[in-house]
Amino acid sequence: MGAGIAENGATRGDLCRSLGHHENPESALADSCWQDPEDLDEDERAAQPALIAAAERYAARYGRPSLRTHADVLDLLLAAGVIYEVPDAHGTPRFYPRTPAPVPADVFDLTEEEAAIQRRLRIDSAYEADSYRVIDLFEPDGERHEEVVTSLDRLARLIDGDPHDAREAVRLLTEAGDFTTSLDLTGLPSHKVFRIRCDWEHFDRARIGIHGLTEDGRLAVTLPDDL
Repeated sequence: MGAGIAENGATRGDLCRSLGHHENPESALADSCWQDPEDLDEDERAAQPALIAAAERYAARYGRPSLRTHADVLDLLLAAGVIYEVPDAHGTPRFYPRTPAPVPADVFDLTEEEAAIQRRLRIDSAYEADSYRVIDLFEPDGERHEEVVTSLDRLARLIDGDPHDAREAVRLLTEAGDFTTSLDLTGLPSHKVFRIRCDWEHFDRARIGIHGLTEDGRLAVTLPDDL
């Protein structure tokens, strides 16, 4: 559905139905864009006022009122140029995402903390695939290994990148707590050998595992124990 919307655009009716209103989809945009506090856990409930205040700040940049409904959110995204609306061949207005997606700091007034989080998310996204290739080193023959001896140069060749890319991929792994390194990689010469260790018990608690296809062609997946 997401790919279809991106390619063919989405009408207001499509957006309403995506919000879960099947009996009266046209009313969905008028619903609150915020979850009922009664449906939130304690941490989420405590965080919601700050989220609402941040959204109000984003809207104020474009002279929009505080976000109350899904229609308000749609209007803000249009004003910010995150999405755009054009009629199709039949004259029906359709919404399309702007591609590539704009950097949040370019369209919204972010605090320093918010901007730092966005920068980190972009970096993590850039090295996520490389980190998976490093994980593959621990199961080269289908059996789990607890330790791999390597260097940034070796990892760079593995991921078809450079030592900086390798360093960032390993950093991303170690942030989850299930992978550790025997040496601090900050400033480590790229030829220097070090060890990466995996705590498989922690790994299984924290990560989704994909183990190829089953005999009937379905993905074999194990979910984190914490879910």
